[in-house]
Amino acid sequence: MNTRSLLANAGSGAVGIITVILLIFAALLPAIILCTYVYKKDRVEKEPLGLLIKLLLCGAIIGVVGAIIIEVAFQNIILEPMFAGYAIGTSPDGQLVFSDSVRHVRDFIEYFFGVGLVEEGIKLAVLIMLTRKNKEFNSLFDGIIYSIFVSLGFAGLENVFYVLDNGFGNAIMRGILSVPGHMFFAVIMGYYYSLWHITDKATQMEKMYKGAGLIHSEAPEFNGRKYAVLALVVPTIVHGAYDFGLSFGTLFSFVLVIALVIYMYVYCFGRIKKMSASDAPSEGYAYAMVIKKYPTLSDLISARNAELEAQKAEAQAQSDPMIETEAESHSNEVQTVSDN
Repeated sequence: MNTRSLLANAGSGAVGIITVILLIFAALLPAIILCTYVYKKDRVEKEPLGLLIKLLLCGAIIGVVGAIIIEVAFQNIILEPMFAGYAIGTSPDGQLVFSDSVRHVRDFIEYFFGVGLVEEGIKLAVLIMLTRKNKEFNSLFDGIIYSIFVSLGFAGLENVFYVLDNGFGNAIMRGILSVPGHMFFAVIMGYYYSLWHITDKATQMEKMYKGAGLIHSEAPEFNGRKYAVLALVVPTIVHGAYDFGLSFGTLFSFVLVIALVIYMYVYCFGRIKKMSASDAPSEGYAYAMVIKKYPTLSDLISARNAELEAQKAEAQAQSDPMIETEAESHSNEVQTVSDN
């Protein structure tokens, strides 16, 4: 039963309405559980719920709607014209039929570029739009939690459509594989997104120390752009591999996909725990990056601070006699008035 007929039947009685509600709840439950888990792992400073809800909603609405529009355009404008000449027939429902080798090439392009790149690209765009310059983005773990909330917003709404079409069995399968899969892609994206953010902070510090004359003005600066690229490329590759593996429809390919999912479960939950345990303000990590790059900078900063303290003490000492003279003069004036 497809979504349209299910919703139409829902209007025929209370049982239909209850079924739809239960299906929607079953579809959203995995995302709710995972969001709660990640939120509890944010131990340094809880992110504002308003910001997290905005990330969820934008991930769902902008992400899913944007993905549908771009993926359909990719199919019609790029994929179909590219492979139309390689078709060996037409299926009863009007779909082009290809040889296995051509179909695998077509599926590779579709799932890595038309799906993986599109969906991860939209998620990253939402992430940048809402958090790149946000003052709340101030610790290592923030990039992870922001990315996960955007991705689970996307996965939750997408899951509603699939589950309404295919029922409770599909909800169980997608709750184990697809929804956590989107979170796994988000963990990878959020990890590199955090590194991009911290590297930018380190670059700002570097410029500040250059301005103070503590670092040579011609020294090459940090480059955070590589982390911005990795935040898109790595989750796109993993996403594409997951979908492409399932497209083969063989037992062997399914086993490989399950092996990938098990690995991602271990890796991503381990990464969440590790980054949560080592979470600290971004400035601390940025300063550590700068000191690692310039090992003598710490001594230079200490020497400059000592010099400034000495200058401050000298200025204070020079001002003390004047203060004492003024105080003595004021005392004499008071004594004169008293004598009179």
